Amino acid sequence: MKEGLFEKNMSLSEMDAVLEHFLAKEGSAIRILVDIPLTEEEYILLSDKLISMKRNMATMQRYRISMLLAWAYALYYGKEESREYCEIMSKLDEMPQHFTRQFFRICSRTFEEFGLNTYFKEICSKQQLCGMMVAQAGISEEMAPHFCRLLEELIEGKSIREAMDEMGMTNNEHLEDVANASSYYFLENLLLSAKEMMRDCQSGHYTEPEIREKYNITSSRLIHTCWCWVQERNRACA
Repeated sequence: MKEGLFEKNMSLSEMDAVLEHFLAKEGSAIRILVDIPLTEEEYILLSDKLISMKRNMATMQRYRISMLLAWAYALYYGKEESREYCEIMSKLDEMPQHFTRQFFRICSRTFEEFGLNTYFKEICSKQQLCGMMVAQAGISEEMAPHFCRLLEELIEGKSIREAMDEMGMTNNEHLEDVANASSYYFLENLLLSAKEMMRDCQSGHYTEPEIREKYNITSSRLIHTCWCWVQERNRACA
């Protein structure tokens, strides 16, 4: 995956346009938000622009991709800002119901418009949205080695329940506030599908593009991570 989408002097509008163009160009390769490749520096640039933005329904609609992507990367990189996003969610209870319904509708339509894996036809609650954002953040580089080893243990016979409990104990501390029933549901489905995908990576019967095509809703970043993990293990054993 390519990196370096942004230039330092870009405005928020220019960044948002780049993201929409990238989504349109890459299409089916983008299954979750962090399949859009941002470096940590680019995430910070985008987040800084969003922090200075006046927050109202019009700007949330205008910069919906940038807003959701920054939230996903705050979780991915384990940044303190992820707590700020969760606080935004907590304040939704103080808003009129029509406001919260409109906000959830914006999020649902954004995922649908750009072909992202939503799990829900419509987001109807904070719990669903926060859980979905955990899924959109995927598996960070920090957690990837542990996750790949866990998938190998699943293939060898470890139960999904044991794996889920282990994942919960090793989660990034910044995800604690959103580690709710919804994220548990996402984690179960993630482990089930990733287990089979890892098995195919190990089999030697598929290329990486073939696996990406076979698992057409699984994160491209996760597939690449598992593929590289298996290749490195094979080289080490050769």
